[in-house]
Amino acid sequence: MRSGNLFCLQMANAFADRRRVLLRVGVSMLLALPFILVGMPARAQAAGIVMVILFTGFFGTAVAHVHLREDRYLERLMLLPVSRASLTLDLVLASIVSRFVPTALVLGAFVIVNGRVVSGGELIVLAGQLCATLLLLTLLGMGIAWLARSNAEVHLFGALTVGLIAAVSGVMPAPQRLAPMTAALAWNPIGRLVAVLVGLSDEKVGISPTEIGFASLILVATMAALTIRWVQGDGRKTEGSDSPEAMAHNAAARVKEGQG
Repeated sequence: MRSGNLFCLQMANAFADRRRVLLRVGVSMLLALPFILVGMPARAQAAGIVMVILFTGFFGTAVAHVHLREDRYLERLMLLPVSRASLTLDLVLASIVSRFVPTALVLGAFVIVNGRVVSGGELIVLAGQLCATLLLLTLLGMGIAWLARSNAEVHLFGALTVGLIAAVSGVMPAPQRLAPMTAALAWNPIGRLVAVLVGLSDEKVGISPTEIGFASLILVATMAALTIRWVQGDGRKTEGSDSPEAMAHNAAARVKEGQG
């Protein structure tokens, strides 16, 4: 098995079932519709959209990975002749891509209905902050799934985690005494995503060249990782050493060598 095969397999599992894809997109849009169509302050609209992204991105990853652990799928993956770092990277990238589609549609609908004309720099920052947010939520979701022992514990720990993230990121209004702390912590991807959405609605929040450069680096790194994984996974078609039969033969040969 080549590094990258797991990424292609996870992508096939995520997008092969059209009904599941439509349900995933439909649920995200349904949750976001009140914040897209109902007139309210820009800050409230942006916070609502980001909360939808937090719930769909975090819980989607956490629930999916706890099911993988309950099915002992992850344990079987660890038996493959591939490093644990490569397997983890494939799972993280596949989760980000599968969550990116519905969240990007939600952000697109929000900007079309409530936003002004978006410049190229603002579009780069919006996409970069979304990728960084999904990466953070994916890592947290996988961590909670690893700690929890059941689906119920995932939802309990997940609700507490999402609430804490929203509080420290400035998504929810904080008490006056905690305002300095939340302002200092709001420079994480989630807090910046809220600020960008507010700026796209009322033009009060500016975007600096440094932020555009940082978002560009995030996008370049994400696209490079996805391209490498996809190319490596596609290479299995031309190399017979990656077939299950060849893997079994090589494993048997290593066992015989060890016995000899």
